[in-house]
Amino acid sequence: MKKIYLYVIAFLPLLLCVSVLRAQDPNFSQFYFKEIYYNPAFTGINPGLRGTVTDRHLWVNVPGEYGTQSIAFDYYDDKFAQGGFGGHITRNTQGQNFLNTYSGGVMYAKQIRVLPDLMFQIGAGAQYIHKSIDYTELTFSDEFDPRFGRVYETEFVPPDKDMYSRGTFDYNAGLVIRFNIRQTPVKYIAANTFGIAFHHLSEPDFSWLDDGNEAVIPMKMVIHGISNVRINRSGFHNRFFLLTPGFIYENQAESSYLFKDEEAGAKTLSFGINAVIPSKISFVSSLYLGVWARKQYWKKELLQDFVNDIQKKSFDSMIFTLGYIKYSRDKKQLYRFLYNYDMTISAAGLATGGSHEVTLSFEIHDLALPGRGNRRAAVPHPNDKFYK
Repeated sequence: MKKIYLYVIAFLPLLLCVSVLRAQDPNFSQFYFKEIYYNPAFTGINPGLRGTVTDRHLWVNVPGEYGTQSIAFDYYDDKFAQGGFGGHITRNTQGQNFLNTYSGGVMYAKQIRVLPDLMFQIGAGAQYIHKSIDYTELTFSDEFDPRFGRVYETEFVPPDKDMYSRGTFDYNAGLVIRFNIRQTPVKYIAANTFGIAFHHLSEPDFSWLDDGNEAVIPMKMVIHGISNVRINRSGFHNRFFLLTPGFIYENQAESSYLFKDEEAGAKTLSFGINAVIPSKISFVSSLYLGVWARKQYWKKELLQDFVNDIQKKSFDSMIFTLGYIKYSRDKKQLYRFLYNYDMTISAAGLATGGSHEVTLSFEIHDLALPGRGNRRAAVPHPNDKFYK
């Protein structure tokens, strides 16, 4: 128990001292299923309608509530607004609901087909971010006596009621490239997706006190990639399985420092591999398994330092994924249910309870709006060929 409270003491300053560390975005373990959250260029990348619901809880054994919930959807057909349209609502809670962040936005992406197996998407989004804080739920060091605990009244004077919440608009943009690799003219062996996105282009200010200090949400750059590699195996059920290696790199720093060598901002690198294994169970099309690692650091590191970290295994967490994917008869995904456990391997240790994340998503393929023609009017996606 003593260790748990030490974690709280160490963790709360990171949340409250935003004027020093700046605000950071919540992240997800299953970034490859939260595509439009990380890059608006993913909006409508698959024909039809797609929806995703995610619930994430961080360090469940630490007192307080550190959780993130997100709902997102996107839609595309060949005649709707000449591109994909989507939206999301995200809620982030820190410290038993005393600090809440709500964001909701819309995004649009334009699809550029270059070749049958090569496409680009350029996207942009706008969102409204609202933060609220309940000063009555905070405790301060001058309230505690070394022997008797919390017995005094704090000298802290809460600000006016209009300082209990803040809200502003924010903007992001990104680019995605998706392409297939053929083993033969009619046989596909890999489908690849890479992209880059920039969030908080306006770097909004969320300072809580009128003391002249700013607390901006710094710009965030996201670079990501994931591949679906088909492994053929004679005698294997359904004759193949899929390996999906991937990575995501996030650099959240003020725009003036984003491409410089100065120590600034927070950086996170996650990488790993998943496996999609066809199942013989009647109600499950494929089992989904994965192992990932996450490294978070607060300053720029030299390449040799990063190599040493790998050798020392000094990462923040190992991420384990288990789930299933249901496919239609024509090998298109219908819905997915996945569970992630982030096992803390940093100095915080296993006593934190790790983090838990659940994702449920569905897809309605080749869905055309009323009056837009039949289902066949939708543009087929190049990845459709990959699974046939």
